Amino acid sequence: MGEEKSLTKHLKKKAKKNKNHRKDHLDHSKKSSSSHGSRKKNKDPKQRRGSSNAPKGSNTEEVSFNVKSRTPILRKPIDPETTKYFAEVANLFHSNEIDLEDLPTICNNALEETRGKEVELATDMTISHTIQNLLGGCDMDRLCGFLRNSAKGFVSIVTDKFGSHVAETALRSLVKHMDEEGSYAYADEILSKLCQVVILDVVSVMCSRYGSHVLRSLLCLSKGVPLNSFEEFHVAKLQDSLAKRLNNRPIQSGGSNSQNSQYAFPSIFKFLVSEMLNHAKDEIKTLRVNEHSSFTVLKLSVGDDQALSHAISAVLGCDIKDIAEGRIVSNSQKEEIMDLLEDTASSHLLEVIIEVAPETLYNVLLTEVFKDSLFVMSSHKYGNFVVQTLVSSARTKDQMELIWKELGSKFNELLKLGKPGVVALMLAASERLQTHLQECCQALRAAVILDSESPSCIVPRLLFLENYFKDKSSWKWPADNKMHVLGCIMLQIIFRHPKQPIQPYVSSLASMEPAHIFQTAKDSGGGHVIEAFLSSDVSLKLKHKVVTKLRDHYGELAMSSSGSFTVEKCFSSGNMTLKEAIAEEILAVQPELSKTKHGPYLLKKLDIDGFASRPEQWKKKQESKENAYKEFHALFGSKSEPDEQNNKASAFAKSPKKQLKRHEKVGRDVGNFTTNSVSEFPGLNKSKTELGYPGKETSRKRSLDEAFMRNETGKRKSVATDLADLAAKSSLSAEEIQQLFKPSMTNDNKRYDNAKLPLLKKQKW
Repeated sequence: MGEEKSLTKHLKKKAKKNKNHRKDHLDHSKKSSSSHGSRKKNKDPKQRRGSSNAPKGSNTEEVSFNVKSRTPILRKPIDPETTKYFAEVANLFHSNEIDLEDLPTICNNALEETRGKEVELATDMTISHTIQNLLGGCDMDRLCGFLRNSAKGFVSIVTDKFGSHVAETALRSLVKHMDEEGSYAYADEILSKLCQVVILDVVSVMCSRYGSHVLRSLLCLSKGVPLNSFEEFHVAKLQDSLAKRLNNRPIQSGGSNSQNSQYAFPSIFKFLVSEMLNHAKDEIKTLRVNEHSSFTVLKLSVGDDQALSHAISAVLGCDIKDIAEGRIVSNSQKEEIMDLLEDTASSHLLEVIIEVAPETLYNVLLTEVFKDSLFVMSSHKYGNFVVQTLVSSARTKDQMELIWKELGSKFNELLKLGKPGVVALMLAASERLQTHLQECCQALRAAVILDSESPSCIVPRLLFLENYFKDKSSWKWPADNKMHVLGCIMLQIIFRHPKQPIQPYVSSLASMEPAHIFQTAKDSGGGHVIEAFLSSDVSLKLKHKVVTKLRDHYGELAMSSSGSFTVEKCFSSGNMTLKEAIAEEILAVQPELSKTKHGPYLLKKLDIDGFASRPEQWKKKQESKENAYKEFHALFGSKSEPDEQNNKASAFAKSPKKQLKRHEKVGRDVGNFTTNSVSEFPGLNKSKTELGYPGKETSRKRSLDEAFMRNETGKRKSVATDLADLAAKSSLSAEEIQQLFKPSMTNDNKRYDNAKLPLLKKQKW
């Protein structure tokens, strides 16, 4: 304890000696920040050690070696006195007796002892951890001083197992100081210096298991992407990537969605990318198959088609002019690209290229390189992932048409080969692009049943897809097997299709035995299938047929986190009799359910306490909610019954008396809807007087409809107010009649549609 106190005093005493030194550096950074990071160019070309394409403002005077001197620096042994000193510093951190106010001072002064020994200390197995702690607690001046002094041996640091962690800690600490005055210019200078050092031996860094991580951090930092999210550009989990593709959500790249763009260094990023590609061009074939060289630069360049095309052409070894003109003319180049399918790393690289490629390049790859080879690629252990990316990245119906011609008749073969991912993404792409919907449904049906077999087998076989194809001849419903993930996903996608092409799937699910429905609902994947079915365009009669088969099992289902979602969906889809039955079963397990993590939410959602204490009031409340939903759909249209709504609109247009009667009913509906649904829809409670109708004022809350339309003055105008204007007219045009049943979905409210709110979906008439 005495040694620790004496060391603390020693470090604080050194602070006074170094105060003027730190002040000079701070003054320098303030002067630099006033000119927004711009510094005078070095007029002597002999002093410019980096590339001639160095970013403006780069100062390279302290870099003491050039392109030819790439020999790694041998780490010198650390003297015992230094080892003892940093052991005492480590003990000081472990004792947890350092005041937060004293931490920067202690870290700054301890880092002074690293001067001239940065490489040796940063790559030491033990001392490197202490250096990380010091870099995390020091100020901007001392941090940049450490990086500046480390520049000469920076490559040796980043390619070391322990040194790479030190380098990344330093870069993360640099980001934390970016809010300080003058820090941007200071960071710009240091990053320029480090990047010029790295590009001198960039191939070694890219191929290094440790250095590649630091290089990605440098790229992300200069681009303005948060360092805590950079791993998505290299080690994104397969299931996460597949989930985004199946949900038709484009993968967000740093180039188009930089969350930290105010701290970006565009000139450094441009310099680093161009010099990386320039120095690595002779080793590009080696880098393609290296598992560590992730080519993060491709994803970070999204948004700049010119730079992205240049980078892709360099990686593929193609002429950028050919890409710009929409062609790859050389057969050898095509063969070279197809050879990338033979390796894990290179096939993943090809996936990234397809994913981020501008549309011109995507068309070239699809029509000139991969055309007539899609099924062979789909059968390949690596190539099938490339095809999945190709399908999920299709932009137009014409592109999907080309893919369908080659793969549309191969669903059965692909499922036999164990490549269901390609089939699932074909279904998702057909839904996204609204093409070949019926053909996809028919092809999947033909892949799992014969014409002579009953359609009732479709859903069970897809639920246990892998199990079925292992033993097709004597397959029966397995008792305890876990359901196939991609088979369940296919069914979810199917039930998002219009009701006409999915009738065989609906009939199959509705005809399943109650025990099989219950087993499906208990499975995490199967539960999603039930929920997708209940959210589909299927008639209420068929939905109730399925939901009633789960009676006497809702309590058991509610006890699992996945099953609770299915219970909630069944409750919202059922009639009042079923709601009461579900509430009774949940009430029976309330004590046990309340102890689970998800239980309190479900109990509150279903208002089980209200059901137990005041059943009649609970019933009236549920009926009120149900009526509110019906009235809302009557006003704004129903996705499940578009034909019926159109017929109503047509009949309504023919009778002037019915028009006036309908207008009066609209006024009553709006008033009743807003008064009966305060708790369910906050903000939907607006008085009739405010809506433009005569009568007593019933509420003073704003209507949610105000989020959808604007009036002549530029302020929000509600749909209900629009309806009121229509109600005042003696006759309506066909366009005005459609307006009654089809709410406007402008650019301003697309976020509601994208959020998939149940009452705000676009109607397809």
